[in-house]
Amino acid sequence: MERDENMFDIDTYAREAAEHRHYLHAHPEPSFEEQGTQQYITDCLHGLGLNPSPIAGTGVTATITGTQGPANDKVLLLRADIDALRLTEETGLPFASQNNGVMHACGHDGHTGTLLAVAHWLVDHRDQFGGTVKLLFQPAEELSPGGAEPCVKEGVLKNPDVTFVFGMHLWNTFEFGKVGLRAGPLLAEADRFELTVTGKGTHAAAPHLGADPIVAAAQIVTALQTIVSRETNPLESRVVTIGTIEGGSAFNIIPQSVHMTGTLRALSREDAELGAASLRRIVSHTAEALGTTAAIDYEFGYPPVINSCESVAFLRPILQQLVGESNVVEPEISMGGEDFAYYLQQVPGAFVFLGTRNVAKGLTAPHHNPKFTFDEDIFPIAVSIFVAVVRRYLS
Repeated sequence: MERDENMFDIDTYAREAAEHRHYLHAHPEPSFEEQGTQQYITDCLHGLGLNPSPIAGTGVTATITGTQGPANDKVLLLRADIDALRLTEETGLPFASQNNGVMHACGHDGHTGTLLAVAHWLVDHRDQFGGTVKLLFQPAEELSPGGAEPCVKEGVLKNPDVTFVFGMHLWNTFEFGKVGLRAGPLLAEADRFELTVTGKGTHAAAPHLGADPIVAAAQIVTALQTIVSRETNPLESRVVTIGTIEGGSAFNIIPQSVHMTGTLRALSREDAELGAASLRRIVSHTAEALGTTAAIDYEFGYPPVINSCESVAFLRPILQQLVGESNVVEPEISMGGEDFAYYLQQVPGAFVFLGTRNVAKGLTAPHHNPKFTFDEDIFPIAVSIFVAVVRRYLS
């Protein structure tokens, strides 16, 4: 990473980011239950002389105004997500989760620690930027409908009006220090659905006297895969996954009903709507053909994350200067979801990945895995990226 003498001692702030991360990792809280996390963030920001405010229940927002040059009406929003996952940790870290059954298995502790350190840098160096930085510590990214949409509804992009939004995800899929920057779709729309197939229960030895919802459910699971294999352009992307199936109580009883949940992913709302229509048709007709009925509850989730070409063009030279041209790469589109999309629907901006995978250190566990952790040597780069975006955009 190239050093900018105007950034002063980034390593000091990077160490601070790690300290914040350790506390947050040890005290994880799931979506919309981040009261302790909210208090910790609020106390840290008060300690910097800022005046933070709650948002979306358990989130926090604050603003910092620079003093460089004449008055500047640009407003840059920096976002970090703060929630953890309901997962039992198996990392063996000295700062492992003290909240049984909950852990930071996606790097949100690193995101929050980074942004708190960046807030400190901004307070210490107001003369290095003009305009306004709005900090957003957002709750509930992991739980659809999530925290971004209520943040928008509660005015996080207003008063003052945000003119650019930037977010970054620590990414164990990428080699350490690589930055993933892509124009256009980056992450998919993430919809969810529930299906209840109802038949007629009977003795397992007399299936002709009932209508078997298990057989119907099995046929539905198979038939739904044709949405991808036969109704989606091979050059485009959709995913249909059944995640749970529940039904039956004994080996010798055909049950009355079977319940299933799943997700449909697409790279545009239009494709998601077409997929949802196909799902309804396939589920209803397959159930009917087998003498059962199906109730469908479909929920459109986060929209796709789409980076504007202009925003990517603005960020590319900044990132290349920091990590080297060869380390700024175009990532493959991920069918994962991210509610950062709601901000990008309203204002220009971009979302990037920062690689944290380190094979030599054995830090390779994927996100949402009980052994997930990341290389904390990434913090100087993470802090520098946020600082560089602030200084370039608001100078």
